[in-house]
Amino acid sequence: MPNRPFSSPRLLLMLIAFSVASVWAGAGTAAAQRAVSAIDRDTLRTGDRLTYHVRIEGVERFNAVVYPDSADFAPDFLIRTRQVDRDGRGDTLTYELVYFGVDGEAVPELQAGLVRGSDTLWVAIPEVPFGYRSRVEDPDADMRPLKPIFPFFRSWWPFILPGLVLAAIAAWLMYRYRRMLTPETKPVAKPVVRMEPFRNPIDDLRRELDRIQYAYGEPHRLPKQFYTELGDAFRSYFERAYHFPALESTTWELIRDLKSNRADEEVVELTSLILQEADLVKFAKYEPNEADCNNVMNSARSLFARISESDRYRIAVLRKKHDEVQKEKVSEDNDYDLG
Repeated sequence: MPNRPFSSPRLLLMLIAFSVASVWAGAGTAAAQRAVSAIDRDTLRTGDRLTYHVRIEGVERFNAVVYPDSADFAPDFLIRTRQVDRDGRGDTLTYELVYFGVDGEAVPELQAGLVRGSDTLWVAIPEVPFGYRSRVEDPDADMRPLKPIFPFFRSWWPFILPGLVLAAIAAWLMYRYRRMLTPETKPVAKPVVRMEPFRNPIDDLRRELDRIQYAYGEPHRLPKQFYTELGDAFRSYFERAYHFPALESTTWELIRDLKSNRADEEVVELTSLILQEADLVKFAKYEPNEADCNNVMNSARSLFARISESDRYRIAVLRKKHDEVQKEKVSEDNDYDLG
């Protein structure tokens, strides 16, 4: 959906506000830090793309600036791209977002952190209201009439009791017949239980990526299936390696859990990129071309390589716990057989 950066009255007001803020900042020697924001859409529907603009004044006197990330926008907005432009008076941020909310009213108020030494000054970025328009064409359509209720025979006991009696007689006759044909045998000792080998989640992930790449020679022809299986491959890995329900989690919840488990920053960034792309294909009717599919597969290979490097210690801990559990289980089973 193409952007119309200068078609919205709200965006025009924002540009005027930027100009007034710039003149005010240049007139004084100690201008306070302030932020303004705007979007290029007046109304939004679920799955729409929009451009979100933020202007923060007075950042040049600070060492670093902490901008809002995907966790701040979730769960109603997903970040596609972010661009930061700096001039002599401040920073201009341009976000490309996708809206996934229902019945929303505004882009929420956000916070930007201005870092100087060990201190951080938080500047409020004001919310931007918009109108929500549903994708349902006719919400007042009449409901379908209920089907008539058919009567059923309620008294089953005259059939159940004779059936139980016949089943009991048949079971007794079968038991007697088998006793006559089967000679008595001595109990056979239970075989010794062996340890189950450890299944490395990284090896399983590699095999799954190879299978997906081989199965979808032209993934752009079946994009929804391709992106779904690619995302589920990494969700399954995180569920086994990090022990949280990744397959049932939303993209925002999965990224939050990865951060809380101290996952590698590059792993978090690549995972967010792949799963957000998959969400666009599955829920926002985004149709990727062949180059998009090749790029997301390359990102998946890069993510696998980073996981293989950063999670080696985590996998080693999982292997050690597995071996300890298996040894204890085998010891208990063998002691039971000897007894």
